[in-house]
Amino acid sequence: MQASNELMAQENLIEGDNEELSLGDIFHTLWLRKRLLISVTLLITLMASMIIVQLVPRYTATTQLLIGINSSKIVDIEQVVAGGLIGDTAVIGEMEVIKSRELARRVIEKLQLDHNEEFNPSLKEPGFFSQLRLKDMLPYDWQEALGLVKIETLSEDDRRQILQTTLIDTFLGKLKVGQVKRSQIVNISFESESSKLAAKIVNEVADQYIVGQMQAKFDATKKATDWLNGQLAELKNTVEYSEQAVEIFRQEHGLLEVSKETGLSQQQLSQINSQLIIARAEKAEAQAKYKQISNLLKSGRDIDSISAVLNSMLIQSLREQEATVQRTYSEMLVEYGKKHPRMIQMRAKVKDIQDKIKAEVKKIAAGLRNELAVAQSRENSLAYSLKKAEAKTGGNRQAEVQLRALKREAEANRVLFETFLSRFKETTSTQGIEQADARVISFSDPPLLPSFPKKKLLLIVSALGALFFAIVLVFILEMLNPGIRSPEQVQDLLKMATLGIVPKTGDTKISPHQVLLNKPQSSLAEAINTLRVSLSVLNPDSQVKSLLITSAVPNEGKSTLALLIARQSAKAGQRVVIVDTDFRRPTIEEQFDIDGKLGLTDLLAQHELQLDDVLIEDSQTGMMVLGCGQGGFVNPTDIFASQRMKAILDDLKERFDLIILDSPPVMAVPDARILSALVDKVIFVLAWDDTPRKVVSSALHQLQREGHGNIAGVVLQKVNLKQYGRYGNSGYYYHYSRYDQYYAE
Repeated sequence: MQASNELMAQENLIEGDNEELSLGDIFHTLWLRKRLLISVTLLITLMASMIIVQLVPRYTATTQLLIGINSSKIVDIEQVVAGGLIGDTAVIGEMEVIKSRELARRVIEKLQLDHNEEFNPSLKEPGFFSQLRLKDMLPYDWQEALGLVKIETLSEDDRRQILQTTLIDTFLGKLKVGQVKRSQIVNISFESESSKLAAKIVNEVADQYIVGQMQAKFDATKKATDWLNGQLAELKNTVEYSEQAVEIFRQEHGLLEVSKETGLSQQQLSQINSQLIIARAEKAEAQAKYKQISNLLKSGRDIDSISAVLNSMLIQSLREQEATVQRTYSEMLVEYGKKHPRMIQMRAKVKDIQDKIKAEVKKIAAGLRNELAVAQSRENSLAYSLKKAEAKTGGNRQAEVQLRALKREAEANRVLFETFLSRFKETTSTQGIEQADARVISFSDPPLLPSFPKKKLLLIVSALGALFFAIVLVFILEMLNPGIRSPEQVQDLLKMATLGIVPKTGDTKISPHQVLLNKPQSSLAEAINTLRVSLSVLNPDSQVKSLLITSAVPNEGKSTLALLIARQSAKAGQRVVIVDTDFRRPTIEEQFDIDGKLGLTDLLAQHELQLDDVLIEDSQTGMMVLGCGQGGFVNPTDIFASQRMKAILDDLKERFDLIILDSPPVMAVPDARILSALVDKVIFVLAWDDTPRKVVSSALHQLQREGHGNIAGVVLQKVNLKQYGRYGNSGYYYHYSRYDQYYAE
């Protein structure tokens, strides 16, 4: 049963810790911490405003360049100086040129930026904080031991180089170069504390870039001209030498130049060979024609298919006559018959024509035979001439081969010389007319408004950031605060009732129980009255005559609450006794200055003592006080568990209407758990918004583990009523300022 109760309590505490926050809870928390929220927000915003106001304004000027323009071509010199920057790769490369250290150096020298404090920090006068360096505050021996002393060994050139490097680094840090998306336009921006200087610098950067392009082309053209000039002199001598070598070789071997490729003998040999080939072809053709016509004549076959016969006009005329006579013969044959004299005459005429054709064919055959003989004779003659020419030119072939090699070399040298001469003329003619591949399309004017800081925007961002930081801080403090603040939290987290809420007194010089007597109508007095009412209805069957007041840890106000209840009850006419059972830290004795007098320990140890011997009366209220006593080296756990302790409490119950035991904290010692079994009810005191929840839960578990079940409830002690009114939803002491007029503080 005990383990089950403890497990249920732990589950309830976990459920309470995991409870989700609603939007109302969030606003409630912010409203509770509104002073902190507003203070932090205003403080950070004010600090940020002071910083923003003191920021040095910086201006950004921008110039636009168009890279890759088409320049007019006076001569074709692209082989010498490549131009035409096209494409993203070329634009990116030119952007790097604009950001180069050499270009920055030229701009710095042109505008003399080394005399400007913005670029040369050494020109600035040292400020106040620069004189408060920790290094200067140390003794020289310490500085030397720590290696903070630098021996100046730099020469003037080294210092000048360091200054130039610093100037260029500062310059490039303020220079920004960017490409307009999907275009050949480049934005050059420069940031400076002076708007005029920013515009001047960015325009000068563009000018120096274009001048640098033109200078690079001029240098390239000049280098090409100088190189070509030197090459031309060498090539000219080479050409002259090679042409002289050709002429000398020709004269030595007696070679005449007929064409660019061959000599005279070689050309004659070639012509004879060509004619011989033609003669052999003509002979073969004549031989074929003659052989064809001879075979036809021998066989008696039709010779009309022969081309020579077909081309003969006489034979064609005879064939026409033969056809005409044959047609007439056929017509007359029907009328006269074969034996008619006229028919015989017609046959004789046909035969005469045929004989003439045969005779003409024989003449054609004889002519073909003669043509064959002539072709054969011409072939033989040409063959003889070829042999004779070959014999004559055989000795000059090797010389002609060498001559041709010399001529090719001389021609190659001449072509190379002419090419170089043409390039030299082009480069010479283009000197002084170089054009850049970029142009400025928009020069920058001095900007009117600074690009940094955007004070309005920064102020808004600072205020929002401060508010966000303050909100985060509020919730961090809220999460770091483990205390319990309201009866609702007591009910949700601990599953126990809240008997009362005891406010914190404003006067720290007077004890709360003395305030109770001095101001009977104060909020403290009303809170104790409310608590007494709650105690009176705890047990409807019998009166609660004994109370144990304890807490989880020290300094939660349990002793103060015990005195408050005791004095207020005594003022109400009850017979009250308060017993100090905290032997280790006897607070009750200190309040009434009865340290060293007889008390509970003496009564427990000495059976001959009576209650009247150890009780001390409070002169202001008439209540009785039972202190710890003079007994030392006692074990409270043993004596509280003794029968003598029970007997003493029984005697007190017979004589008094209310017995209040002020016990030690539960988490410190086990005394409270033993004493809880001897009283009617236990009041658990909890310091408002202070004691960690888990500590409270653990203390209650220990009390409940004894199984007495007599914990009356929880009392919230040291409550700040003004802050308490902002917590929770109970409305208890809500809007305290509206009804504080009912209290006489």
